[in-house]
Amino acid sequence: MNLATQITIARILLIPFFVIAVVYYRPEALYFKWIAVALFFVASVSDAIDGYVARVRKEQTALGSFLDPFADKSLLISAFISINFSGGFLYKISRWILIVILSREVIIISGLVILFFTHREVKINPTFLGKMTTVAQMATVGALLIEYWWVNWVAYLAAFLTILSGLGYVFREARRVNHVTPTS
Repeated sequence: MNLATQITIARILLIPFFVIAVVYYRPEALYFKWIAVALFFVASVSDAIDGYVARVRKEQTALGSFLDPFADKSLLISAFISINFSGGFLYKISRWILIVILSREVIIISGLVILFFTHREVKINPTFLGKMTTVAQMATVGALLIEYWWVNWVAYLAAFLTILSGLGYVFREARRVNHVTPTS
């Protein structure tokens, strides 16, 4: 297993500890908030590092191309759900934004499962818009964790990008599937 994949797996393993810190945060237990912030920061930075390491060392693999977006989606879904239902955080995103973000991820994951069973292949080709959506979602989680008053503005941007990138992925993959013969 190469270094980039090890970094990605480490990011995935941080998620339960991050969720525990979020769930246990209360104003009287402030250290849990800062543990959550630190873990989220490390996980977010490791996302950039593993991609950089894979490119520089020419260690891009099929496993890494699957695990990297899986780690991102797992971290972000866990963060949005745990923060929104935690009693300790002052700011929450609107439920419609939470539904938009979670729905996009469910649709994309469902599409990947369908592609795997119908074509026996899963190619995850991130787009620039998809990457910007991830950045906006990570910024939203960061603003929620730090409890910035302007978190809703970042959340609206994340929701808008989530809708655009979700539609883009659906239409792009539908076009691609319509031009590929299924395997039996």
